[in-house]
Amino acid sequence: MSTNLTTIDFHGAKLIAIHGDKPETSMIAIRPVVENMGLDWEGQRQKIERHPVLSTCTFVIKAQLPNDSQEREHTFIALNRINFWLATIPPGRIKDPAVRQAVIVYQTELADVAFNHFFGKAIASGPHLSASQTGGVYKAVLNKRLAPLEQKVTYLAERLEQALSCYDPTAGFTTDYQPIIAVLTGKKVPSKGRRGLSARCSKRCERFLLSSGRGASIRISRETGRRLFQVDAMRDWLAAEGEAIIRGHMDRVIGQTAMALKPTRKMRAVPDAPRPFAKQPEAVS
Repeated sequence: MSTNLTTIDFHGAKLIAIHGDKPETSMIAIRPVVENMGLDWEGQRQKIERHPVLSTCTFVIKAQLPNDSQEREHTFIALNRINFWLATIPPGRIKDPAVRQAVIVYQTELADVAFNHFFGKAIASGPHLSASQTGGVYKAVLNKRLAPLEQKVTYLAERLEQALSCYDPTAGFTTDYQPIIAVLTGKKVPSKGRRGLSARCSKRCERFLLSSGRGASIRISRETGRRLFQVDAMRDWLAAEGEAIIRGHMDRVIGQTAMALKPTRKMRAVPDAPRPFAKQPEAVS
């Protein structure tokens, strides 16, 4: 690591730093910062040594600071950790308002000023993008963010198109299209629970036809608002799953009816049997 020192002007103070090739190898001397804020250096040094994180990102380096006649050991902290250290100093616990304000200024500005001192010129001298290149960068970022949304919009548009193609406001009841309730009636489904079964079967039949690309086999009755299904398409759904759904419903309903036993006639009263050891009435002579 290079020990060529440089100074950073910060609110009239001179901060001591070592220029690295990146933020984690650029160092800031901690003691001048502490003293410029008006804090006690020994207290901060002990806190840093005890801290499990700060103790791993500070370094003791021999360097000759300005206005010093010889090299001494000084504690430096990596530039990318200086805000972390400053954040451990609570301004609210500092009674002196001048010191408290200085701490807030250092916490707010120091890291940015030091970074610009080391790397601002390199960034400023880098290649500049033209307006079209900048637009291309923004476009690439936006396309990446909007791609999932575009897929959802496409999916919803396809579903809407299918639904619109199925709707015929002039469609009435014809022999080619029937509601599910007509099928249930023809199969002698008991009236108990038939309305709920009809709604369930209509949804399942619609889902079956849409998933197989046969949305045109569905219409909406103008008079009743019910879904009407082309008889051949509905026959395919019945073979696939409809018959099993209807059969399961009928088995449950018929089973429940069979279990609800009711007497067909009133049972005759049975006289009470004589109680054992009961005293019999004496015969009258």
